[in-house]
Amino acid sequence: MRRYWRIPVLALLSAILAFGGSFLVSKQYTSKTRLLIHGQDATFLSSTGTDPAQQPKVADGTLSQALAQTYAGVATSRSVAIAVVDGLGLDAPDTGHGPIHALQGAAAWTYKCTRAFITFGYCAPANRREKAIEEVTTGARAEQLGVTSGAAAGQPGSYVLEVSGSGTSGVQAMRVTNALADELVSVSAARFRQQAQTYVKALQQQVNLASKNVSAKSTAVADYETEHGISAADEQQVLNAKSFDTLQTDLRNTKADLADNQAQLASVNASIAATASTSTSDQRISTGRSDTSVTTKEVNPVYSSLQSQKAGLQSRIDGLQARRSQLEQQVAGTSPTGLNAQQARLAELLQDVELAKGNETALTQQLQNAQTQVAVSESELTRIDQAGVPAYPVAPKRYLYLAIGLLLGGLAGGGLTWRARQRHDPNEPEPGQPHAPDSDATRDLLADLSSHQQSDPIEVRQPARAANGSVPVGARELPADGDPPHAGSGDHGGGG
Repeated sequence: MRRYWRIPVLALLSAILAFGGSFLVSKQYTSKTRLLIHGQDATFLSSTGTDPAQQPKVADGTLSQALAQTYAGVATSRSVAIAVVDGLGLDAPDTGHGPIHALQGAAAWTYKCTRAFITFGYCAPANRREKAIEEVTTGARAEQLGVTSGAAAGQPGSYVLEVSGSGTSGVQAMRVTNALADELVSVSAARFRQQAQTYVKALQQQVNLASKNVSAKSTAVADYETEHGISAADEQQVLNAKSFDTLQTDLRNTKADLADNQAQLASVNASIAATASTSTSDQRISTGRSDTSVTTKEVNPVYSSLQSQKAGLQSRIDGLQARRSQLEQQVAGTSPTGLNAQQARLAELLQDVELAKGNETALTQQLQNAQTQVAVSESELTRIDQAGVPAYPVAPKRYLYLAIGLLLGGLAGGGLTWRARQRHDPNEPEPGQPHAPDSDATRDLLADLSSHQQSDPIEVRQPARAANGSVPVGARELPADGDPPHAGSGDHGGGG
């Protein structure tokens, strides 16, 4: 522990400093609210603002995802952030004061400028309004809620949109979130209103052109009648000829519809003949001691559906047959009328007038529908609830600061310990030298030797002499009785 004391000490000090420094980081709170998307009234994706029933249908799952992703993009757009900042006054001058507030501002500025300098090479001055807009955009989220249980858990597929916003306090986070949700609803309603009004103006122009066209065609008919002296009798003859042609056309269409329904009825009758009127189901109930079989006989639902189709087709066939009989009587009672060249030209002009009037009527009906849609339709987004004040911030996570402080302090302590062992420590051997016992261990060994000398003599083995009687170098001859060697003996002697 005397060698590695730096590691726990520095780790603890670094953790304390990091934990204390986390209080200099501005708190971030997050609040959430939910919106309901009216999928069947999805006019946001329409470029005309017309009734969704007149638009091509999209699968419910695809439509819900498309709408949710669209509104998620709108929620994080700059226009929505600007509206939130202006509505809440988030770009107002900061009125905070005090040493902690000043330290927080200095820490935030230092972090931002350091990061910008490392990334871009310079630190741009921060505009208060742009900073507020960026903070709202960064903290805004809009996600589609998914299934919470079952095999499809976590898969998005609902028409519920969860909107979240952030702020430096719980109240500010709540206000930003509610403002984001209200702005999404307003954007949806405003876009529909704008598109619908543009569509109404375009239709109004088309109706005006159609009315002018009808007037021009009617004027052409009157001028032609005046120029060629066509009387009312001639015009009536033309109308009778047109009526006869119209009756023949209606009769042909009625016969075609009757044949179509009769073919469908024959197909349904064949299906009924091949389908059983009842269905039987067997069920076995086991109670552990006995088995009980239950047989249920009920009306076949397929047979019932075919009977309903047959009844509907039969009623349409009866109506078409009655219409055919009536048209045949009218055709039989009206004789074809021959027209001269002037009457034939008049018939063409009158047909142009009818076509122009039909176009005007269709455009007028579309205009009335669009105007009604603008008057009665609302936004396809509605608020489900209101955002609340969060109790705890989502950042900074102080346990992360504590863990990072412990890690960095431990690493620093380990490095300092390794560095200290590399220096000339009297308790550590020099590089390349044999290991020497610690000073404490040496003192203990000498104490044992002294006690043994006072109690029992220690037998010391004499070093072996060489052939010429000399003692090897490095060895010292001790007297048998343990007396210390004479001065000048051993390796300190003269000749060796």
